[in-house]
Order: sequence, then structure tokens, then C-alpha cells
Amino acid sequence: MKRKWFLLIFLSLLLLPSLTAQADDGVVPYSVEAVIPENQVDQGVTYFDIEMEQGERQELEVIVYNSSDEPITVEARANAAATNSNGLIIYDAAEEKPHESMLHPFNEITSIEQGEVEIGPNSQETVTVTVDAPNEPFDGTILGGLHFIQKQEASESEASLQIENRYAYALAVQIREAGNDTVVEPVLEFLSLEPGLINHRTGLQTQFANTAPKLIGGIEFEGSIYPEGSDEPIHTRTVEDFSIAPNSQFNFPVMFEDQKLEPGDYVFRAFVSNSEHEWTFEEVFEITAEAADKANDEAVEIEEEENTWMMPALIALGALVVVLLAVVIYLLLGRRK
Repeated sequence: MKRKWFLLIFLSLLLLPSLTAQADDGVVPYSVEAVIPENQVDQGVTYFDIEMEQGERQELEVIVYNSSDEPITVEARANAAATNSNGLIIYDAAEEKPHESMLHPFNEITSIEQGEVEIGPNSQETVTVTVDAPNEPFDGTILGGLHFIQKQEASESEASLQIENRYAYALAVQIREAGNDTVVEPVLEFLSLEPGLINHRTGLQTQFANTAPKLIGGIEFEGSIYPEGSDEPIHTRTVEDFSIAPNSQFNFPVMFEDQKLEPGDYVFRAFVSNSEHEWTFEEVFEITAEAADKANDEAVEIEEEENTWMMPALIALGALVVVLLAVVIYLLLGRRK
């Protein structure tokens, strides 16, 4: 019988359509370099850190090098800086949109003539980025980035499974108004929270925003969830070296570690600090029975309640068996005597 099952499985594998996985050798085929302009503030950095006059237009240049033996196409985009849930500043526009407090989004004051640039083998091309500074005074920092990503070529064979790496680069662009010495203080605000599912797992999604045109760096960000009336947190998340882009809103999820949502009243407390500033937040929220049932039913993994009593039950059953065996042995020995 076992031989028959083995033969069936073997024949099934032979009849399956073949898949060919292809991947490159891990060598990055291109690189980018900022051409540092004369109005660069910090000459020691490799990104753009410039001062501009009101209403001034400036062209920034980025050289894209192709170090491979094949022609490549690179896409170039300008994006406002955003903050992801791990406290990293990103420029690929894949996360949260800028907060409504942002008056001059980088992508709106910037244009790139060559949205796609073709580079021949072992050669280079220059991408020109036009930046128009606001016509009115602007305090603090306008932070954005130039995002470069290699264009993915169409697969030659639809029957094969193509595994292709798309290499991306980001160059930060920090713009300040020339001669503007206004000191800008960061403003961190709590926006909202919602218990439920985060990437198909149970947790509490909280949202914050930096509403000032100033980057906040070197932060320790801690968020904890307490049952109302208790001083013992049931879930805590701490992230060190957290950074927040100017005028950005971001999520800070606190995961429940695959445990069920339990209906009840809770308190969310957050403590955010760096060497210069501190913020504390406290928000009371409720997990309704309806919301808990819905999330628990749809969650990918849930630690079932049966697991909490299974082990004690097994231990008790084992102890009972030992006691019964001892009684039986005692009775047998007594009869023999």
C-alpha cells in the first residue's frame, strides 16, 4: 500500500508543469551620484542640502551610472518625505501621505523632465531636476527625495517563474530659505487609534503627526496598552532611534502577539522623547464584542484559549493515573499478603 502511494506521488510530480526560477547574480547594475551645487549648506554630505531664495528656480543634477554590459532603463520620481511605522524616513511615496500641515510638498515644487532615462552599457546619463522655491517666506525645512528605480523588463517566457531584483536608490533633498533664521519647534500630535487587524494580525493601530516643518530625530518611542484601572501593561512596543519627517503623519502599531482581542475598556499611553523634547499621550478606548469577534475570526493566527487549560488538564490527568496505579498496586500487594 505504501509503495502504491509513493508511486502516485512520484508520477504526479512528473506531470506538474515545470517552473524555472531565474535571479540575477546580486550585482547592482547601476548607481547614482548627486552633483553638489554651490549653494550646498553642508559640503560633507552626499545628498542635497541647499538654501534657496523666495521664488528662486534651481536645477539639480544627478548622474546615473550603468556599470553593466547591458542597456538599462531607470525611472526617476520626486516625492515628499514620509515616515514609516518603524521610524524610518522614506522617499518612495509608498507609505502615508504628507500631513495637511505641509504647505509646500516637495513633489509639487519639483519637476523631472526625464521620467525615464535609458543608459547604455558601461555609460552614464544626467537627470536634471527643476526646483521652484515658494514665492512666500517659508520657515523650517522642506524635505523630499529623488527616488530612482530600475525599470522591470517584461518576462520573455510566460511559462517560467521570473525572480528579478529591482534596485532602488533615494537621494534626500533638504531645502531651507536663505537668510531665514526662525527657530522651529517640533509639534507632535496624536491623531487616532483603532483596535483590529494589522496585516491580518491582531493589534492596535495608532496614528500620530509631526505638524511642524522640522525633522525630529533620535527619538525613543514607546506605546503601551493597559486594561482600564490597571498599571500593568498587557502589550508594549518600544522603538529606539525613531525619526519623523517634517509635516508627516505615520502609524505606530502595537501588536497583540497573535492573542485574541478581548472586549473591554482599555487605555493607550505613549511616551516619546529625545535629548531635547518629551511628549506624553493617553487615550481611553473600547474594544466592543462585535469588533473583537470580527477581528478574531479573520486573524491569520490566534493563540486559542484551549491552549491555556490544556497543559494543566494533562498534568492533572497524569497525576490521577499515577494515583490510580498506586492504589491498584497497594491493593494487589495487600491481597497477596
